[in-house]
Amino acid sequence: MANTEYPYSLGLATVTPFGLKFKEQFYSNTNMIKHGWFELAEQDEGWQIPIFYDPKDVSRIMLIDIDSIRSAFPIEVVSRKIDPEMKELYFSAIESLKKRIRQNKNKL
Repeated sequence: MANTEYPYSLGLATVTPFGLKFKEQFYSNTNMIKHGWFELAEQDEGWQIPIFYDPKDVSRIMLIDIDSIRSAFPIEVVSRKIDPEMKELYFSAIESLKKRIRQNKNKL
C-alpha cells in the first residue's frame, strides 16, 4: 500500500468582528454572515474554531461542523488602506440601518 500523505493540516482560526482570521488573512462565507458571527464576535470578543487548510495554498480554508465541512474564502484586504475613522463611520451606519430594520419589523 502506498504511503500517501493527507494534504491538509488542522489549524485554529479566530472569529473576529472583521472576519475569520487565520495566518494574518481574513476569511468569510455566507453561513458566517447569515448567522451573525462577526456581530457576535464584536460583543463576545471572538472565539476560536478548528479548520482544515492546505499549507501550500491558503486561498481556501475549510470549517469543521458536526455534519459538514464548509469552505471560507479570503476577504480582500482593503481594510489596511481605509482610514480607521471612515471604517468606524461605515460600521456605525450599518448598525444604525440594522436597528431601523428591527424597529420596522416590530411595528408590523
